[in-house]
Amino acid sequence: MDNHEFLALMIRVRMQSVVSGSDIKGLTVENMLMSAATYKIIDDRGVKVRTEKTKRVRQILELFGVEDPVQLNVADPSE
Repeated sequence: MDNHEFLALMIRVRMQSVVSGSDIKGLTVENMLMSAATYKIIDDRGVKVRTEKTKRVRQILELFGVEDPVQLNVADPSE
């Protein structure tokens, strides 16, 4: 097992611990990752748009203490 695999395993175990300790019904690491992957911030020529943040995604972000920015900065087109 190389360092990357070991680190990935450590992260996976920690995620499992957090998920197992939550009160979110039916949540597993696998479906948590799939649900969270549906939420994106898309940058189209400096205009940033969010995809829909479902209830499940909001629960996951809260569970892991991830704060979504209230406002998205518009990129400077001169950069």
